[in-house]
Amino acid sequence: MHGKIPTLKISLIQIFRAHLWQKIHESLVMDLCQIFDMELESLEIDTVQKETIHPRKSYKMNSSCADILLFASFKWQMSKPSLIFDNRDSFEGNTSNKYWLDVQLRWGDYDSHDIERYARAKFLDYTTDNLSIYPSPTGCLVAVDLAYNLHSAFGNWFPGVKPLM
Repeated sequence: MHGKIPTLKISLIQIFRAHLWQKIHESLVMDLCQIFDMELESLEIDTVQKETIHPRKSYKMNSSCADILLFASFKWQMSKPSLIFDNRDSFEGNTSNKYWLDVQLRWGDYDSHDIERYARAKFLDYTTDNLSIYPSPTGCLVAVDLAYNLHSAFGNWFPGVKPLM
């Protein structure tokens, strides 16, 4: 897209008319649920629960909530928060039988399309504020940049979930 700012703004509004932003968000959440449903035994998942999503959740940026909630058959060993592409996780001490996933969409710009930094910042912001609602202390935030076709995730991990993501 090339042009003056008002023209670009009109173009972006046209791209996402008819609730396309929410539809993309909902589609990603449903795909993740289906993937977890196929891996119930291998990941020791008892139940995959898709949470009800507020219509403005995908573009309301001051708070968030879980999109998917996983219940363990047994307790999972949990890692400390890290990026999805970090391979130095240690599963010591922390255990949980609940795990949430929060899918965040964004439209990055040329100056700020570092999706790893965005995922980490949003995870830390949302897990420490009083507005966001997460059902357990363990989970991850999945960030997808629609402008640059990039994705990342930051959060706690249990064995087997990183390669799947």
